[in-house]
Amino acid sequence: MAPAAQALPMETDAVAEQPASVDAQAGALPVEATPAAPKNVSPPVIEGDPVAGGTLTSTGGQWSGAGWIKYSWIVDGVIVQAADHALGEADVLNIEPSMANKSVQLTVLASLEAQGPGTELTATPVAVRQGTFVGVSWSNAVIGKPVVGQALSLRAPMWSNTAVQGAATRFQWYRGAGPIAGATGPSYTVAAADDAQKLWAKVTVSAPGFTSVVLTSAQVTAGRGSFATAPVPTVSGIAKVGQLQTANAGTWAPTGATLSYQWYRGTAAIVGAVSRTYTTTALDYGKTLKARVRAAKSGYITLDRYSAARPISAGTIAATKPLTVSGTHRYERTVKVSQGWTAGSTIRYQWFRNGVAIRGGTGYALYLGSGYIGARVNVKVTVSKAGYTTRSATTPAITVGKALITLKTAPRITGATSLGSTLTANVGTYAPAPSAYAYQWYRNGAAITGARYRTYRLAAADNGRSITVRVSASRIYSDTRVTMSPALKLPVWPVTVLRGDGTYRVGTQIKPGLYKSTGGSFCYWARLSGFSGNLGDINENDIVSGVTYVQIFPGDVGFKSSGCGGWTTIPSTGAKATRITKDGTYRVGVDILPGMYKATGTGNSCYWARLGSFSGSFDDVNDNDIGPANTYVEILPGDVGFRSQRCGGWTRIAAPAQGQAPVPSTGARATTITADGTYRVGIDILPGTYYGHGTGDTCYWATLSGLSGSFDDIIENYFGSALTIVTIPSEAKGFEVSGCGTLKRP
Repeated sequence: MAPAAQALPMETDAVAEQPASVDAQAGALPVEATPAAPKNVSPPVIEGDPVAGGTLTSTGGQWSGAGWIKYSWIVDGVIVQAADHALGEADVLNIEPSMANKSVQLTVLASLEAQGPGTELTATPVAVRQGTFVGVSWSNAVIGKPVVGQALSLRAPMWSNTAVQGAATRFQWYRGAGPIAGATGPSYTVAAADDAQKLWAKVTVSAPGFTSVVLTSAQVTAGRGSFATAPVPTVSGIAKVGQLQTANAGTWAPTGATLSYQWYRGTAAIVGAVSRTYTTTALDYGKTLKARVRAAKSGYITLDRYSAARPISAGTIAATKPLTVSGTHRYERTVKVSQGWTAGSTIRYQWFRNGVAIRGGTGYALYLGSGYIGARVNVKVTVSKAGYTTRSATTPAITVGKALITLKTAPRITGATSLGSTLTANVGTYAPAPSAYAYQWYRNGAAITGARYRTYRLAAADNGRSITVRVSASRIYSDTRVTMSPALKLPVWPVTVLRGDGTYRVGTQIKPGLYKSTGGSFCYWARLSGFSGNLGDINENDIVSGVTYVQIFPGDVGFKSSGCGGWTTIPSTGAKATRITKDGTYRVGVDILPGMYKATGTGNSCYWARLGSFSGSFDDVNDNDIGPANTYVEILPGDVGFRSQRCGGWTRIAAPAQGQAPVPSTGARATTITADGTYRVGIDILPGTYYGHGTGDTCYWATLSGLSGSFDDIIENYFGSALTIVTIPSEAKGFEVSGCGTLKRP
C-alpha cells in the first residue's frame, strides 16, 4: 500500500477517445493514446456508527480503470483528514469529541496512477452524535459522621471508555431540597444550619462531546456536634472568706462558644453568682466552692464542666486605714478613734488609763476631764465579722496634758513715751479666757527689776531704749501661756547736762557729743583746747541768738557757755517742721524738713547758713547769705543743719524732688521790681530786659541758676550805679537785687 498523502482533493475532467482521421492515419506520425478516466461501478459509502469516540470507515466504492483512491474527510466544510490508498484499501476516521453534533462528509478521487487524473465522487454525509460514558461505576455512600462541625465527603465516579478526554466532575451539596451556597467540592463540613436536615449531593460527570452523567448520593440526617476540646475549669484566688475567686475556663474547641458561669456552695447553686468572678461571703465559711462553666454554640450540644471543689476558710479582717487616735490629749478635749476595717465589721472599744480599763470607756470617743491630767491614755479596738477571724489592735499610750490657752491677739504696750510717763500692758485676747495674768517688763531684752505689774513708769534709764512686756496668762487645769509684746522703741529724751553759764571740763563734766541749747538772745560758746585764757585755747566758737547746736569732740579739753541757757542731750526725733518761726539753728530732716523756703521777715540784715555739721568751724558752712529778708533758700536733703538770724519766719513752699527742691508754678509773674530781695524767674517776675532809674552807686544785682546760696548759682552779677540795665534770661531760676531802686520791664 502506498503511504497516505495530505494533498487537497483535485477535480479532473475525463477525456473521451476519438477515432483518428483518415488523413492522419495516412500521413501523420503515430502519437501516444490518453488513458481513459476510471469509471465508478458502485458509489463510496461511509460505514460505522457516527458517535463521538467511535470510528468511520470507507473503501471508496468500486471502480473500473482505477488504481488509486484519494480520501478527503470534511467536518462542517473543513477538511480534517486526507489520505491516498490503493484501490480496495479502506480509510478510517477517528471521531474526535469536538466533532459531536457536526456533519461528516467523505470525498474520494479515483485515478489510474497516484498523480494522474481521476474521477471524484462524494459519499452521503453522516451526522455525529454525542458520546456516552461507558462502564460508569460509583459508590453513592456519604463518608463521615453527619454532625455539626464534622466533614462529609464523596468518592469520585469511574468509567471505562478511554476516548473521554478533558472530563470534569462537579459536586453540589444540598440541605433538604435546596443547594448549599458554596458547597461545590467533594467534601463538606456540617454547619449549624444543617442540624436535623437531610444532607445529600449531586455529582455531575461531563466531557467535551459526551452526554453528562448526573449521579445522586445517599441522604444522611445531620445532628448536633460535640465540642472537640472541653477542658476542666480551674479557680484562682485565696480560698478565704472575702476573697475574689476567678474561674478560668480554659480554651474550648471549636472557638466561638458562649461561656456562662455558675458558682456552687457545696452542691447548691449560689443565687446570683453567675459571673466569672465571685467574692466569698460568710456563708461560704467551712463549705466547698466550685464553678461550673457551660459552653453553648449554635449546632452543638451544650456542655457543662465543673472545677474541683475547694474548701473556704475564715477570712482575714483587713485594716483599710491605720488605727490612730485623733485629737489633742489635753484637758477638756475629746479624742476619737480613727480607723478603717473590712466593710461590715463589728467594732468594740475599751479605753485604758494607766493600763487600767476605764469604766464606761467603751465608745469610739473619750472626753478628757481633769482626772486624766498626767495619766497615760490609750484604746483597744476589737474587730469581728461573721466568717472572719476576730482581730484586735491597741494604740500607744499618750500622756494627757493640761489645756492650752490659745492666743487670739497679742499683748501690746500703750501710753505716752516721754520721761515719767506710765506705760500699760494691754494683755491681748485668749480662748478660753484666762483667770489671772502676770507681768514682767524688759528694757532692751533685760528684765527690769521690780517691774512686775500691769503698768510701768518710764525712768531715765529707759531713754532711747526698747521696752517690752511679757504677759503670762493662766487658768485652772491649763498651761500658762507666756507671750512677749512687740517692742516699743522710746525716743532719746533731751537730758540737761549743763545748767547756766560757765566753763566745763570735757570728759568729766560733759561728755563728747551733740548738744542743744535751751536758748538765749545772745549765746556765746567756745570749744577749748586748754584753760590758759589765751585765744589759742579756742578750737572753735560762735555767737548766736535763739536755740543752737554744738558738736563737742573727744579732742576738746573744755567747753565754755555764756547766755545760752542750759545744754541738753539731743533727742532722736524732732518736729520735722516745714515752718521756722524763730531765730536759731535747726537739724535738717529732724527739726525741719528739706525743701525750698521763703522768708517772711523785713529789713536788709537777714542772715542764713546751710551747715554740714555743728562744730562751729567755717568749714561747717555749705553756703550762706546776708541781705534782704525778702528771699528764698533751698535747704538740701544733704544738709545737716540750717541757721537763721533776723530773717523773720520761713515757710516751705516746695518739697525736694530727687534731691533738688522743685520750683512751684504759681506766683505774681510781675514785670516791675520795687523792693530789694530775691525773686523766682518765671514765677515771681517774668524774664526780659529791665531798666533801673534809681540813685546812688551801691546797686547790686545777680541772675541765679539756683537758690542754694552757693557762688556757683551766680550766672552774672553787677555792682555800681542804680542807672542800670539788666537782661534776666528765661533759663535763670532766680534774680537777686539790692540798692537799685525800682526796675521795670518795658
